Amino acid sequence: MASEHTGTGRIFNRYSFLWLLVMLVLLRLVLNVVTPLMDPSEARYALISKLMAESGNFLEPKLIHDGVLMNFEGKPPLSFQAGAVACRIFGVDLFAVRLPSTLFAAGLLAVLYGVVRRIRGGSVARLAVLLTLASPVFFMYAGMCMTDMALAFCVCSAVFAYMLFDHETVRRNKKLASIGFFAALALGMLVKGPVALVMAGLPVFLFVLLGNRWRDLKNHAWVLGFAVFFLIAAPWYILMQRENPDFLYYFFVNENFRRFLFKEYGDQYGAGREFFRGMAFLWFLLSNLPGVLLVLIPLFSRAGRGKLAGVLRKNALANDLPMLGFLVITLFWCLTSRVLITYVLPTVPLFSVWLADRLTDWGYAGMGRFKLALRAGLPVVWCVTGVVFASMWIAGDRWVDKLPGDFFEDIAEAVPNGYFYFYREAPYSAYFYLGDRVVLHAKEDAETSEEASHPYYLVSTKRNIRRHPLRGFRREVMETGVWVLYAPSE
Repeated sequence: MASEHTGTGRIFNRYSFLWLLVMLVLLRLVLNVVTPLMDPSEARYALISKLMAESGNFLEPKLIHDGVLMNFEGKPPLSFQAGAVACRIFGVDLFAVRLPSTLFAAGLLAVLYGVVRRIRGGSVARLAVLLTLASPVFFMYAGMCMTDMALAFCVCSAVFAYMLFDHETVRRNKKLASIGFFAALALGMLVKGPVALVMAGLPVFLFVLLGNRWRDLKNHAWVLGFAVFFLIAAPWYILMQRENPDFLYYFFVNENFRRFLFKEYGDQYGAGREFFRGMAFLWFLLSNLPGVLLVLIPLFSRAGRGKLAGVLRKNALANDLPMLGFLVITLFWCLTSRVLITYVLPTVPLFSVWLADRLTDWGYAGMGRFKLALRAGLPVVWCVTGVVFASMWIAGDRWVDKLPGDFFEDIAEAVPNGYFYFYREAPYSAYFYLGDRVVLHAKEDAETSEEASHPYYLVSTKRNIRRHPLRGFRREVMETGVWVLYAPSE
């Protein structure tokens, strides 16, 4: 066991650290409940979990896209299955569909703390956890119905398992860490597919290559590890292919190869977002605020600048798997222009572990100014984050049309027996909040939409009405700053 560093221990002892974690988990759970679903991505995944829970079909994720119920073959099912299980236990609501992301985040932090504590001591582990939680991006996605926190859990758990494998000297412990590595990769295959193998496997490969650790590979639990990997990952792919003969080709070729090379790659569920190559580096900086600002501390002294320059030397990289992790993941995503900020989410825990280790080793974690910044900075980060989420909740559908959940709940209560026809097309969140009371229809022109909606309540954004004014008379029943509900035609 590594010796306990005292610098960070004086900032947060075990009890204050635990209380802080409890408070942040409670804050995250409250925000999970009061913040409406965001269209399109979060509402889409929430809808998949809802349909899975209601149908009992846990094999094939299903989605209502353009008014058609279809299989969703863009991602594996693990995060959707977790949401469906939560819906079965707690009922279909915001708490249930968002709970898995919170649990995956908690599990990631638990793995981080356990591994770093064993390798570097409790004070470094606590500082790494706090730096991870200090990222508003990490905190936000710890409570959103998305696949990204589950992927971050799998990728980071695999990297941390390999750190433990490299650290352990007892053969039995090495074997257990090796099995954990394979299990984490297998779960990653069930969350997002082969990209999990790249994000976790490439840093580990470079760690072995640069550090000339080839001899240590004989200590892996190769037979049992691969058996665990295939027993966890393979059955779903086999069963899904048996039920859907075109699945493997679409998933591996279109979703995991062509989408990163071609703008038109045959996406069945809507076009992805385009930025520019290298955007992942900016996403990395934003995701790791305010931690990246602490890297500036060594720049204020000559000795500090020398230490900071030294981390990029080959021998330093060869012995720093967390650093290889966040660098490789960021550079990998820099190769494509089709990249979102969530893709670099696994870099947050890895960067936090690296930063906590460096600041402690260099003596900055015990500095009075650093302790003051950490004590003052964390509450500021959480206050700002809380104000942002509270503002989103208070503004609700008045803020943007991507958060219409409160309005949908209001019209469902105001019209208890009515059916709702959405002008031209319905957002995913409508199917989540209103269920089978939404009249299914594909995206259509305004004239067709108005004619078909006569027997039903018509729901539309005001922007849509301005672009395509209604020709007939309809009585307005309810409105917000963005949305409006019309009675059936008389």
